[in-house]
Amino acid sequence: MKKLFFVLLLFPNLKTQAQLPPQIDSLRLAYEKLKDDTAKVDRFLWIATETSGIDTAVSGQYGRRAYALALKLNDSKGIGNSFNYFGRRFYQIQKYNDAIKCFEKAANYFSKAKYLRGSASALNNVGVIYNEQGNFDKAIEFQKKSLEVNIEAKHEEGIANNYSNMGNTCNLKGEYEAAMKWMLKAEAIYSKHKSWESLATVYYNIAYVHFNLKQLPKSEEYCLKALKLREEKSHNKIGIAYCNVFLAAIYSDITYLNLPKAKTCYKKVIELCKETGDRITLLSSYLSISKTYLNQNKTDSALADCKSALVLSRELGNQVFIVTSLFQLGEIYLKMNQAGLALANYKEGYELSIKIDDKTYMSNNAQGLGKSYYNLKKYKEAYEYLLVYSQNKDVMFSEANLKTTSELEAKYQNEKKGLEIQNLNKDKKVQELELNVQEEENAAKNKILILGTIALLGIAVFAFFAFINYKKTRKANIIINSQKEQVELQKEEISSQKVLVDVKQKEILDSIRYAQKIQTAVLTSEAVWNKISPEHFIIFLPKDIVSGDFYWAYNTPNNRSVFALADCTGHGVPGGFMSMLGNSFLNELVVENKIFKADEVLNKLRVKIISSLEQKGNKDQRDGMDMAICVWNKINHTLEFSGANNNLWLIRNNILTQYSGDKMPIGNYSENPKPFSSEIIPIEKNDLIILSTDGFADQFGGTDSKKLMSKNLKRLLVDISAKKLEEQKDDLQQFLKSWKGNNQQVDDISMIAIKVV
Repeated sequence: MKKLFFVLLLFPNLKTQAQLPPQIDSLRLAYEKLKDDTAKVDRFLWIATETSGIDTAVSGQYGRRAYALALKLNDSKGIGNSFNYFGRRFYQIQKYNDAIKCFEKAANYFSKAKYLRGSASALNNVGVIYNEQGNFDKAIEFQKKSLEVNIEAKHEEGIANNYSNMGNTCNLKGEYEAAMKWMLKAEAIYSKHKSWESLATVYYNIAYVHFNLKQLPKSEEYCLKALKLREEKSHNKIGIAYCNVFLAAIYSDITYLNLPKAKTCYKKVIELCKETGDRITLLSSYLSISKTYLNQNKTDSALADCKSALVLSRELGNQVFIVTSLFQLGEIYLKMNQAGLALANYKEGYELSIKIDDKTYMSNNAQGLGKSYYNLKKYKEAYEYLLVYSQNKDVMFSEANLKTTSELEAKYQNEKKGLEIQNLNKDKKVQELELNVQEEENAAKNKILILGTIALLGIAVFAFFAFINYKKTRKANIIINSQKEQVELQKEEISSQKVLVDVKQKEILDSIRYAQKIQTAVLTSEAVWNKISPEHFIIFLPKDIVSGDFYWAYNTPNNRSVFALADCTGHGVPGGFMSMLGNSFLNELVVENKIFKADEVLNKLRVKIISSLEQKGNKDQRDGMDMAICVWNKINHTLEFSGANNNLWLIRNNILTQYSGDKMPIGNYSENPKPFSSEIIPIEKNDLIILSTDGFADQFGGTDSKKLMSKNLKRLLVDISAKKLEEQKDDLQQFLKSWKGNNQQVDDISMIAIKVV
């Protein structure tokens, strides 16, 4: 549910009904007979606007005629209105840059005509478009310009519109306190003027702020206020439909689940959309209802609504909705264990997404194709599409998360400060959002992780059968030694079995190396770590090809960085399997659910690990992981640390301080597990934060082939702490190589060092 209402001035609603208003034909003839004056310009623009969603050819014809006549008459206001019309048309077909140019020209001509309200509305519309593009700073810039003109014109409702739109922009940026400030100012003016529809819009958008903050009871309260105003005062049926869509999203949230109410709301939406002819909202509702049914495993109902969505999207010729519907059909068929039908829908969606250059759905459908081929036991094709997904993930996240990242906000909540909303974020200097921020990484990245775990499981199966074949070969050798009279026959059998083992071994190694690619693809990229601190290093040395260690990081929009280092049970394929789960769950908890308390992340991660591995009540199953997780608040210069059998080392002025984690793993270890604790650590410039798994300290080596031990590792870290980070990393790797000597590596080795700059 991602729908904010911006107040678009001089922006008539786009019609979706294919029926020409009866009065237009007769009025067109009447207007043709009028003399060429400014009134005729206005009438031509009225025809252009009224036909914009019905007959684009007629609409465009009268828009151009109005512009030509306004030029002939040197009618600055008419020229401005014409450019405003052209801007709206470009906006409707998503040619945003052309729309901006038209609205800026409109503002100039309105200013020349001293038509202040028109100039303010055109500037406001530029701000709305910048919001669509995710350029929030430019959006605020033009909304403030519009506000200045409205103040000069003493146009109170125009001022309220600016307040409302600036509130929405702040909401998208994650600046929730500022959003509430602007929205409450708008509410006061709309209430004064009894502008019921505008007031309903503000209530709707306040509900959206609460929704982003996961304050769902307050979100429901304000959405119901908006719905009541639209039902009793403004009678805006499309607005009523959107309120019901919003309420359905609230009732579908896992933390506020009320599926009967959600279904009732969606049914109301469908009735209203059929009544008003709003087929776009109807289409969205079909997809939302289908998703709700799918989440309840009611696949037959989900399939029926999704098919309705696909039929309607094809009728409208809306390729984005066609791709969305095809992908969801693939998901439904896959859940129904009909991999062939799923494959067909994913395939069509994949090809169309390439055609329209939609990288998000291209990646999603590639992931779906990989799952489908895997279920059909076509492993080569499955791996190929998984690789496509992996290669496109960075592009997908940079574009798809441009909007979603600005909707994430910390759960650090402070006092109300006289506003309607409680626990809003108190941070005043939120960093400027970058277009290429890492996301959260969202639902799309979790899918590659899940498929990766499936691939790893397949590798384990390969390994099992190869082991069986290997045992057969050994048995053959025994037979050779005990039955010398059949030497030649047994030699032939050995040769045959060796070829088989070699082939299987190559298949296994190829698969494991492919799994390594998958694991590497989902580890947090260097760009994310650079945003945490440009001075850092990571040592990541798997014992086998695939590692049971993994590192993870995420930067929030409000100057916080969350990073973790984990050591999963086992190494190689089993450890890699666990690392995929852990990485996936961290994305879900931190990026999607916006949990930024270190101990809370570990507590919820433990619940998910136990549930996913079905460990509850099983004392013999001890799979899980050790982890250290930190939340660095760059505004108040504190570091929150929580550890599961892992510690944090902080070096300041050549002195190492150890902060110990809880002596328990993330997983099933006790019938009555204690909650994890956390510690707030003040940090200073040039502090060195170090996280390490036990692989480094447990490595055997030296002259006596003994363990290095953590006390010696800590002494080494202090000795080299004055050097540059790159030199420290080189020294550690050279020391490890020298210490290990001819000894084998006993475990995965991982270390993260971050300097406070």
